[in-house]
Amino acid sequence: MKYNGFYFALFRGTMKKVIAEHFGQDYAKEVMKKSKILYKKIVADAPDIGADNPMAFNMLFALAFATPYLVTDGKVDKEISKEMMERSLLHMKWYFNRTDVNTVKGKNENKKSVVKYYKWYTPEKEEKYPTSWKVDFEGIPYEGACYYRITRCPICPYMDQLGCGELMPLMCELDKLMVHLQHGVLNREKMIANGEEYCDYFIVGDKEDVSGKIQAK
Repeated sequence: MKYNGFYFALFRGTMKKVIAEHFGQDYAKEVMKKSKILYKKIVADAPDIGADNPMAFNMLFALAFATPYLVTDGKVDKEISKEMMERSLLHMKWYFNRTDVNTVKGKNENKKSVVKYYKWYTPEKEEKYPTSWKVDFEGIPYEGACYYRITRCPICPYMDQLGCGELMPLMCELDKLMVHLQHGVLNREKMIANGEEYCDYFIVGDKEDVSGKIQAK
């Protein structure tokens, strides 16, 4: 996978601060130095999903949080990793707050990268990048709903390969926080990270009442 250090740089400060609160500044500095080196390696070694892949940022995002866990052999454990992830997102809440999924515009903004990816991932692209995400809209609860499914994820098997697959459910749970920051609620039944066949995203605004729409389907 083509290296891009943006996401590691974006979250580095918060990750370092959390580690320092638990283990001290010197240890945090050492961990982040090693993490940056490892990040370059595991991004470069990641499966090729296409340099212009509209969803590549998801892989880069996940691997950034995996590195402290890996370089410390789990001393920076799942709970600390979860804290780093959540605080990193909350640090950027201004960015997510710009989207309001109570509106049609907000819903479209939420699924913009998914729709773009769905159009990008042609049969020719799938043949070239067979491990990349597989997206569909099957099971939509009502017409016009902000809904999509991911039925194949390249991050999960790669995290397993790296030896940190246990972090994946925590990363997937971050979706709920992201949607919450977009003034919405994520209704989810399944996650690939839990060994299930897909991740579903049914997103409604936190001020919406959609019960009638679902019943009428």
